[in-house]
Amino acid sequence: MTRRTVSVAGAGLAGLTAATALAQRGFEVRVFERNETLREFGAGIYLKDNSLPVLDALGIGERIATSGERLHQARIIDERQKVIVSRDVSTERLIVVLRSELHNALREAAEKAGVEIVTSAAARAARPDGTLELADGSTVWSDLVIAADGVRSRIRESLGLTRSYRVLQDGATRLLIPRQEENVAAEYWAGSRRIGIAPCSAELSYVFMIGPESDRRGTAVPVDREHWLASFPHLEGLLGRITDDAGVHHVHEHVICKRWTAGRVAIIGDAAHAQPPNFGQGAGVAIASAWELARTVAESDDVEGRLLDWERRTRPAADVVQKLTTLYSHAGYYWPQSALKARARLFQGLSQIPATAHQWEFWWRGGTEAPLPRVEAGSRAVTR
Repeated sequence: MTRRTVSVAGAGLAGLTAATALAQRGFEVRVFERNETLREFGAGIYLKDNSLPVLDALGIGERIATSGERLHQARIIDERQKVIVSRDVSTERLIVVLRSELHNALREAAEKAGVEIVTSAAARAARPDGTLELADGSTVWSDLVIAADGVRSRIRESLGLTRSYRVLQDGATRLLIPRQEENVAAEYWAGSRRIGIAPCSAELSYVFMIGPESDRRGTAVPVDREHWLASFPHLEGLLGRITDDAGVHHVHEHVICKRWTAGRVAIIGDAAHAQPPNFGQGAGVAIASAWELARTVAESDDVEGRLLDWERRTRPAADVVQKLTTLYSHAGYYWPQSALKARARLFQGLSQIPATAHQWEFWWRGGTEAPLPRVEAGSRAVTR
């Protein structure tokens, strides 16, 4: 029996998840990566109950749990150094891990499953019939094409699937510092700026620094510690651990697609639903939807029909997460100085009032899936 073929554009977290899950189900999978080597940008990453069951099913959950740090509590502290939100997360799985560790684990799982990874091979377009066009002018036909080529996806654009693309008014600097923290995530507010910190390994803590893109000193890398210290004088110890060679800064971008599918082509990850990282859900939603894509397509030879069913069932939850995390930016940042106490009371109430407490859980968890069946991997990949 002929194996069904899959071409994946992009070897990021979403692309490798989809590739591995499909290869474990017997598909012949090739991943086309535009860079010479596989790499993942960023520092740390939050993993919750939408993505962790997928990592378990792919066979790397134990590795991630061992290398990362499971949080016991999550807090938000306002300008008065008052805790306005405090959540006990010890009963749920909330793990922070090095982004590079997660990426390496997914790459190795893909290799074990038999995925072929082709580097220095940028995708520039796709056609609904399953044709993937590469930058060198060559084409590849597959039963299924998956576009995991990022927020500025050329495949999405080539198919006319973009409804809106926006560059938002804020951005984030992400970095790692020597760890001194317990297993607690803390987010500190000061007007339109935020600093978040959580341990992500035995030796390192993950830090994100978010503020307006119009604040050039605030977006500078190396980090302008003196500038941030003016807003967060109580975080002198944290800021003092930042070195001049640490940090990468990205503006926040937002994408909404008309559709996630076109014939035999599916759009996943940031290409489908890029969002500001306020809830730490972007990667989790991408991993969960990539797994669901593989599971759904494997049910039938009708690829186009299965893709439509996948989007119908998966997109509503992803849309809710994207809307809420974007609303958080507006509700959380754009307040005059005189109204900051009212902002603190609002968020404190949202986390405590029964009518909204469940939504708060949803924001953090992105919906909870039942444990997924594990699929054993097959042969080793060829990387060329």
